[in-house]
Amino acid sequence: MSREQIQYLSLDQIQTVSQVRTHFDEEAIHGLAISLKELGQLQPIRVRKVGDTYIVVDGERRRRAAPKAGMTTIAVIIEEKDLNDGEVIQRQLIANCQREDLSAMEKARALQRLMETTGWNASQAAAKLGLSNATATRLLSLLSLPMALQQKVDQGQIAVSAAYELAKVSDADRQTELSQQVECGRLTRDALTGALKAERKEPSTSAMPSRATAVLAPGRSITVTSDGLDLERFISLIEDLLAKARKVRPQGVELSTFIKMLRDQSKAAI
Repeated sequence: MSREQIQYLSLDQIQTVSQVRTHFDEEAIHGLAISLKELGQLQPIRVRKVGDTYIVVDGERRRRAAPKAGMTTIAVIIEEKDLNDGEVIQRQLIANCQREDLSAMEKARALQRLMETTGWNASQAAAKLGLSNATATRLLSLLSLPMALQQKVDQGQIAVSAAYELAKVSDADRQTELSQQVECGRLTRDALTGALKAERKEPSTSAMPSRATAVLAPGRSITVTSDGLDLERFISLIEDLLAKARKVRPQGVELSTFIKMLRDQSKAAI
């Protein structure tokens, strides 16, 4: 078997076509561009030659981020054999299935290790990684949780958004009590937030918007309704929903059933 050779091609020579991945988060692409600029390209993309041009097989995110990082060329591995559409899709599926996203706890621990290794503070590390200061602060707050709670967040037994709220509780006994209620479904993230606000006697945020609709594309939008809604709360609610959806997805639950489950859990928590 011949050893694959890494070559460098001009970005103008490389095109992208329909990929297995259909959504490309612009914030994530921006963060990747920062990484490429800071650390360089750690892994070549894979392309196939079609006529006088090259088509991306795996690595479209890196290809999209490269010009944002100021790159004009990119490292590639050119597929030696001609690939039909089925083989291209197969390679893309394998690459994306093997490339699992880091969990929030993994990100938090990696961020802490980065800070310890480099001596950077949270703001410096966030900037190097393309994260907002708020995101870095929230991630690091998870590390203040007892290890038992961190493991439950890792295992999906406690939603990340709820874990952020639990990290604000300084009393260990109260934190354990609230986490148990969250874990068994007796306390939703919203109810937990309300309880903590009441305990801290925080001022009312009723003047803040209670409903926000994010339009993603024509015919595609997400509407979130909550008391005291701001960007951080919006993100937390979406993260909470994603965590719950991912938890039941392996069970083959239909969307209508999932919505009903959420409704029932909400009623039970009242």
